[in-house]
Amino acid sequence: MNYRVTLGFVAALVILGGVVVGLDKFNIGPSQAALANATATSTAAQQVPIFQFDDTKVTSFELASGSASATVQKNGDSWTVASSGDPANRTSITSLLARMGQLKATRQVDNPGTDLSQYGLDQPKDKAIATLDDGSRYELDTGIKTPVQTGTYAKKSDAPDVYVIADQFVTDLERLANDPKEPPTPTPRPATPVPSPAAAPDSGGTPTPGP
Repeated sequence: MNYRVTLGFVAALVILGGVVVGLDKFNIGPSQAALANATATSTAAQQVPIFQFDDTKVTSFELASGSASATVQKNGDSWTVASSGDPANRTSITSLLARMGQLKATRQVDNPGTDLSQYGLDQPKDKAIATLDDGSRYELDTGIKTPVQTGTYAKKSDAPDVYVIADQFVTDLERLANDPKEPPTPTPRPATPVPSPAAAPDSGGTPTPGP
């Protein structure tokens, strides 16, 4: 056996092991935190702004979904259905407006072209129009879902750009367009009567009549 070759091989292994330990000790290479931050940054970069307005300044909100439509108007701190004067669903309205005022797309369609029928936007399925107290209007049209069901196509009515937005926003819009009224307050259940305790038996028995 050639001892020089053996010793050289062992020395090479020792040196290689030291290099690996040193890399691990000094965190050479991408750390888990760095990878997580890179992923978060990439996800945030994909969020494309669509609208940016103060939802508390909205005085009128028009919604349409298929054949259903509704307009709600703000009166002080409350909302009413314009067609009937009934109280409107304030919780659903404020939630939808808050999201619309900061609406972001999960992605923007590259080179969407002029044929909007491929997105269902030639005749929008749904529509939401927010009018602010200064008269400015923000109008959103929505179309069909993407082929791989990752969201719904949408666009601003006054711009050619096509976006993909979260399905949940569209679902809530459709629900409110079909039923804008404040849900009835549940009737409290009547209290269950508590039975009165039974009278205790007379331990003394029936008194014996005197002579």
